[in-house]
Amino acid sequence: MKLIMRADDLGFSEAVNHGICKAVKDGVITSVGLMTNMKAARHGYSLIKDLDIAIGQHTNICVGRPLTDPKLIPSLVNENGEFCSSKEIRARVEDTIDIRECELEIEAQYKQFRMITGKDPDYFECHAIASQNFFTALKNIAERYHLFYENIIFDKEFEEKTGIHGIPLAKLDKNNLYDPKTYMNENAEIAKQYDCCVFVFHPGYLDHYILTHSSFTLIRAMECDFLCSDWIRDWIKDHHFELTDFRKVKGE
Repeated sequence: MKLIMRADDLGFSEAVNHGICKAVKDGVITSVGLMTNMKAARHGYSLIKDLDIAIGQHTNICVGRPLTDPKLIPSLVNENGEFCSSKEIRARVEDTIDIRECELEIEAQYKQFRMITGKDPDYFECHAIASQNFFTALKNIAERYHLFYENIIFDKEFEEKTGIHGIPLAKLDKNNLYDPKTYMNENAEIAKQYDCCVFVFHPGYLDHYILTHSSFTLIRAMECDFLCSDWIRDWIKDHHFELTDFRKVKGE
């Protein structure tokens, strides 16, 4: 039974980058998603580029500024040319994201990924937005460039095709926190039913940018400590799980 321990949001801020780096070096994270449109993307990659992990594209259409000219993607941006927030997008009655506009930005972020890393992403997925139009655009770009698209929570076709099961994110309390030990224990038997499962985390430290641009704050520092703890290493060993990453499973 294999586990992929995925960390999202590399590039969100320098503090997040340092936390993710620690969760790889001193913890159990095996796959990391890079937000290539963010100012701290190059900094984040510089911290983890020599580590033995899978590095994917964590495609982002709700934080910061797009790489595409905002005039070409009006369904994705506000009057200041910045992405509409995830809160704004979730409040919409209809899915107003334009697929073609979304493809332009996704392709730009993919090309930026190659510019930063010099290679294709080991996997290709999305940040925060549960939009079917967004998913369609991601699939289209993945097919165009022969990329390993994974949507472990919302795409049952992916699970059926690959045998990789996504464990739903933990249910958060009013402070956007949860008990990670309880979460792992509650999902242990579920994970054993599959050849490979993915747990998704958001480790990181905090800085002003994160405190003013993300609802995930204390949870990042908490998960960073948890992912580096003896408890999680013992949990993996006691349940006879084997850590792996997307580079290894996508070819199986």
